[in-house]
Amino acid sequence: MSRTTSQYRNGVKVSENHGAGEWKAERLSALILVPLTLWGLWAAATLSGGGYDGALAWFRSPVNAALLAVTLVATLWHMQMGVKVIVEDYIHKAGTLKLLLGLNTLICLLLALASVFFIARLALGSAPLPAGLGA
Repeated sequence: MSRTTSQYRNGVKVSENHGAGEWKAERLSALILVPLTLWGLWAAATLSGGGYDGALAWFRSPVNAALLAVTLVATLWHMQMGVKVIVEDYIHKAGTLKLLLGLNTLICLLLALASVFFIARLALGSAPLPAGLGA
């Protein structure tokens, strides 16, 4: 987003023609998350009372593991876009803006990678944490 090439008419900033695509992506991620959230609520209700062994058995189902991974990645994608809009709207200093947008993307990417990694470990029957990190 270039701050030096912004144009104004009658004191109002003219569109830079990139907001519509971002708006559509946010709505798409929200639409994807509606059924996934309903599935997540159903899965949580199903898991309640099953104990540790029941949870491990649930994770070993490829469908459950895949849907959980998709849900987490879609949620983090949606969150990243939402935080990006907030930062762009309220941070006007170019250096700070770039730093915060970079941190937002990096944190969401790292969380997505870690989430998928640990879901895969559970689905494949491995210990939930790497050796030495468990209690």
